[in-house]
Amino acid sequence: MAITSHDPIPTAQLDGAVKDYSRDKVYVLTALFLAALTVVEVLTYAFPDFPAWSGNLVIVVLMLLMAIKFFTVVHIFMHLRFDKPILTWIFWAGVVLAGGVYFAALCTFRIFWPGSHG
Repeated sequence: MAITSHDPIPTAQLDGAVKDYSRDKVYVLTALFLAALTVVEVLTYAFPDFPAWSGNLVIVVLMLLMAIKFFTVVHIFMHLRFDKPILTWIFWAGVVLAGGVYFAALCTFRIFWPGSHG
């Protein structure tokens, strides 16, 4: 029996997968979702006085959109949901460590204390 592009790939053919892997529909929906988020990001620059992101809220909105896009790409395109749980834990441990280092660097330069940096 041949596998077509619309059939899920069985776990026997995927090294370390714990469930079958779907194909086209997931990628199309993910692309549409990421495109919609990108449109919102572009709108923050095109309409800076829009009430949802006026003033300092633009940074919060852009950071939130960035985080959502990051987690979407990681979840879908890195196939973490199909890997062994230990590989997922290793990835997220690295993300948390990198975030902690980034936060420490920002604290070193006193980014969170207005008026105390150059």
